[in-house]
Amino acid sequence: MDLRGWKYEGRKISDSLHVQMLSMMEILNDPAQVQGRTWGGSLQTYIGDELGISSGQVRTIKRMMEEFNLLKKGALNQRSVPSRESIYTKNGEMLLELFASEKLMKEKRSLPHLEQIKEINSIYKLYYQGVLIEYNFINSEGKRLHPLKATLKAVRKFDYLDYWEWYILNTLITQDDNKDEEEELEKTIMKYRNGKIDFSESDIKEHSLSHSYVLGNFVHAGFLRLEGRKESIKIFIDPNADEIVNNILKQ
Repeated sequence: MDLRGWKYEGRKISDSLHVQMLSMMEILNDPAQVQGRTWGGSLQTYIGDELGISSGQVRTIKRMMEEFNLLKKGALNQRSVPSRESIYTKNGEMLLELFASEKLMKEKRSLPHLEQIKEINSIYKLYYQGVLIEYNFINSEGKRLHPLKATLKAVRKFDYLDYWEWYILNTLITQDDNKDEEEELEKTIMKYRNGKIDFSESDIKEHSLSHSYVLGNFVHAGFLRLEGRKESIKIFIDPNADEIVNNILKQ
């Protein structure tokens, strides 16, 4: 059986991504650094040099900021000189202020400031939870899939998923709440758990880091917790997320 992971951008939510997004925003907000350059010109290269990353990585961060509803899609385009007034969503403007506050608090490092950082991190988690709940894509048949809901539904049904079951889920579930797909998922997972089928890395034909990026974002946002690493992982619903998970599965 060939396996496929759900599609992903080449980054996942992390503290280092926060820092890079803030640094990128600071450059985009500063006309002295933008210097009239367009996104399709030398601006990407300049940002990459300042952040110590490649232009390709800069473009990946930009796409993630669009997916996270921080940047208006298409506003940071090839021909326009970016400005704070034109490129950010309202959410982007809000998180920009949070990023700046967090950076200032980290520089001061006093106990009250560390407590404020914890509060800011709680806001980040709530924000990313909202983004991931809404995140969806359209399959080749024009049907919509919300991967977080599909994952929570499967973990709740089977108590946990392991590494290979994650990829079975990614392969067989291609749209929301499809009973035929869910029945096939159950049959396949039961065959796997009963030792009737097994898998190797060569069986994953597409998006072979889905467990790192897609699943990693679900874990970082507090929906799931992991035990073990790589092929030995087990995926559980985080007990602290029971209420929000119940609400998602009711939708």
